[in-house]
Amino acid sequence: MFDLKKLIAAVSFVTLGLSASAVMAQNGAPTSSGDLARQQQQQGQDMTSDAELKKFIHASEEVSKIREEYTERFNNAKDQPIAQQLQKEAQDKMLNAVENAGLDTESYNQLAQRVQTSPELQQRLQQLQ
Repeated sequence: MFDLKKLIAAVSFVTLGLSASAVMAQNGAPTSSGDLARQQQQQGQDMTSDAELKKFIHASEEVSKIREEYTERFNNAKDQPIAQQLQKEAQDKMLNAVENAGLDTESYNQLAQRVQTSPELQQRLQQLQ
């Protein structure tokens, strides 16, 4: 079973790591799902499905494993070019993990941000684990 604190830590790490990639990939174009998520959050309701939350849990678990592996490798890097290559590899693997779980990076990042600020979503995640 995945610990909620580890999940939130992984989400924080990935949100920071994927945000730049997601922004570049999306070229700043707004999406209807992003607009809907913001509207729901502003209205104090969350219509995130259990299926989407399960995808998020799976992606977060995989991302956490990658983060742990690459944090150790990054800390042992002997010079800056190696560290940069490791960072790129980790980001690529994290992106693949998110996509393999059935989410796009924008949805994952938005959900990660909502999880960090919503006790309701945190509770639902715990129940689904």
